[in-house]
Amino acid sequence: MEKINPFIKAITILICGLMMSFSYSIVLNGVVIATCIIFILFFSKAKISSLVKIMVPAFLAALSIFFTGLWFSNPTLEVGNEVVKGYVNFGNEVYSMASVYNGIQLSTRILAFASLGVLFALTTDNQEFVESLIHQGKLPPKYAYGVLAALHLLPKVREEYAMTRLAYKVRGIKVNPLSPKPLFTMLVNSLHWSENVAIAMESKGFQEDGKRTYYNITKVKWFDLCFFFLMIIGVIILNFI
Repeated sequence: MEKINPFIKAITILICGLMMSFSYSIVLNGVVIATCIIFILFFSKAKISSLVKIMVPAFLAALSIFFTGLWFSNPTLEVGNEVVKGYVNFGNEVYSMASVYNGIQLSTRILAFASLGVLFALTTDNQEFVESLIHQGKLPPKYAYGVLAALHLLPKVREEYAMTRLAYKVRGIKVNPLSPKPLFTMLVNSLHWSENVAIAMESKGFQEDGKRTYYNITKVKWFDLCFFFLMIIGVIILNFI
């Protein structure tokens, strides 16, 4: 999965997500979830621990959506041309099959969207993605390098936030997690860093409209197109099941 062009991968996932938003198929949601997990586990270098850390909150959100759809849904529901009938017991409560179907449909949709996002996040290199935006997405370099600078500054921003909280703690000042004090200090230092990055880019001769050479040029290969068409066609077919 890491070898697939990031721009093609992003477009594929966006189109699949857009088509899924107009679908009410539980089968489609389930197949998308299973496909994404299989890709991550067997066709990528992503760690299982990273997958679990992201999917556990998504599962909890899906569980809450399931009960929301179960409790606040129409007791009658049409799937295709048929009305969902029957009742199910949950503890001391009785719910219609239509409510259960609605809860499952909403919860699996949440997990399907989360799986698509996790597939892209865990199998895509940030720098390679920005490079593909330049070469395949025709993104102007001034925006691309701005995104790269922000990505590379994120670890430094987290480190600065931790150091600021530690400095307040050493001085005996209690800072709760929602306090704006360390956040304000972090933002001020981030502005200084962004100014230094801008000066460094200008000193190295960076020009907005100037001709540039690139160390790495991303290309679209045959397996990128296979991934694109297979995913899109698969979603279209499953949408009618």
